[in-house]
Amino acid sequence: MTNLLFIADVIGSPGREVVRGALAELKRRHDIHLVICNCENSAAGFGVTRDVARDLFDAGCDVLTGGNHLWDKKDSIEYIGEEHRLVRPANLPPGTPGEGWRVVRASNGVSVGVINLIGRVFMKEADCPFRTVDTALAAIDKQAKVVFVDFHAETTAEKVAMGWHLDGRASAMVGTHTHVQTADDRVLPKGTAFLTDAGMTGGFDSVIGMDRQAALKRFLTSMPERLQPSDGDLRLNGVLVTVDEATGKATSIQRLQIPYEKGVTSTGTCRLLTGAEPAESVRIEAKLRAQVLLDAGHAPKLALVSVGEDPASKVYLKKKFEACTEAGIAVEKVTMPAGTTTDEVVRRVQQLGADPSIHGILVQLPLAAPADGQAALEAIPPFKDVDGFHPENAGRLALGLPGFVPATPYGVVRLLQYYEIPLKGKHAVVLGRSHIVGRPAATLLSSKGCDMTVTIGHSASGPELRALARQADVLVAAVGKRHMVTADWVKPGAVVVDVGIHRMEVPGGKSRLTGDVDFEAVKHIASAITPVPGGVGPMTVALVVLNTVIAAERQCAAVSV
Repeated sequence: MTNLLFIADVIGSPGREVVRGALAELKRRHDIHLVICNCENSAAGFGVTRDVARDLFDAGCDVLTGGNHLWDKKDSIEYIGEEHRLVRPANLPPGTPGEGWRVVRASNGVSVGVINLIGRVFMKEADCPFRTVDTALAAIDKQAKVVFVDFHAETTAEKVAMGWHLDGRASAMVGTHTHVQTADDRVLPKGTAFLTDAGMTGGFDSVIGMDRQAALKRFLTSMPERLQPSDGDLRLNGVLVTVDEATGKATSIQRLQIPYEKGVTSTGTCRLLTGAEPAESVRIEAKLRAQVLLDAGHAPKLALVSVGEDPASKVYLKKKFEACTEAGIAVEKVTMPAGTTTDEVVRRVQQLGADPSIHGILVQLPLAAPADGQAALEAIPPFKDVDGFHPENAGRLALGLPGFVPATPYGVVRLLQYYEIPLKGKHAVVLGRSHIVGRPAATLLSSKGCDMTVTIGHSASGPELRALARQADVLVAAVGKRHMVTADWVKPGAVVVDVGIHRMEVPGGKSRLTGDVDFEAVKHIASAITPVPGGVGPMTVALVVLNTVIAAERQCAAVSV
């Protein structure tokens, strides 16, 4: 795949500062092969100069495109005509300096055609952009399958019409000129990535990039007023497009709107949020509290119930047994063969619930047919439900009342808190709505102490699910589908928590564990990410142990009274 980055209209020196400060990290995170940048406002807000263009090239831009202000600096007309890395609107009269399309080579060796067009509605007189782009495509047809079109136009209608005109013939068509990013990014049916307008790069405390006080004065008085680029609230607007170079079809398009703070540069490192350290801290806490019970003559005990021989369940049960033993908790294994009926399982769970020596009961799901897992969970007394799945505990969590919280979502929160990830006021998106992970995770993240704004996305969210995920400051993936979350699902700089676990075959007849997140791709986008295995998993086991100790504390205290 070939990854293209388009940087929206750069506004003066503030916009260039953003490009200098942010582009290197963007290229690294997204594995960018070619950077295209609209430069028509890059010199003090109007036009381009030789020095300004050099500044953008030195920052990492490969190709510059233009628009109606490209020639506002009259002394740069000669430069525009000679700079082969600059593409001006193609549909201008014969004799206009420069070229309207170029074929350039990306860093991965793929030839990319870059075409620049200008609109005719409410713009300067120009030839028909639709017929001109046909000519340009014919000219580069044998040279490049990957083609990017910057259409610098005023009206949405003209740009949308151009998108349909190019669908299946260009890899991407991105509009520019209005300086306001639109939210209609999509890949059209025949494979052309489309966005009506990419926005601008520069100061957003402004009127489309210019000092707002001067702009307001012009509107209020209708008198001339010198406009200067704003340097307040700096942001980079852009578009990421991934293209299959064999076909020239786009596979994805992603809008970018990245805040930039002066003087602050990224380390370029994605933080790995492993579960080993925070899980150890939880296990130590559990062990110390268990020892207090043992010293008082109370022996905390957990019953592990399983039905059948599910391989994954065996692994989980082994880890829970070892962790409990390490903490000083006795474990009673209750293993029933496949074919055990629901009534038999429920009866055995009820017996364990009535046994005062058993402080916690954990039913390892899934249960082999025909046993019903939900019925088994409901048979556990809520005060012994260390997995937190009983309806009473679920209701207590929803109401903010004391009770047992499911270990996995609680582990997610404890892990984020251990690494001091900022949560308050941030937006969390939880992918998955199961009562085991998704819903309780959403409740915990929105509760006091975390104070996040939370959105739940799920299978019925439809095509908007990916766009929803890209809004997240913290993205929790618990969908149960291997590698569903790819790089284009993640907002740059987001924190990604992978709850999924899947066994994947690898060459050589072996297998390895992986998650719901395509780790190798997403780690270049996220600021922090949990691995699979070794992320949330250890936290789940540790919190089952802690919940067992808490259950024993409560029951022993009740007996003492």
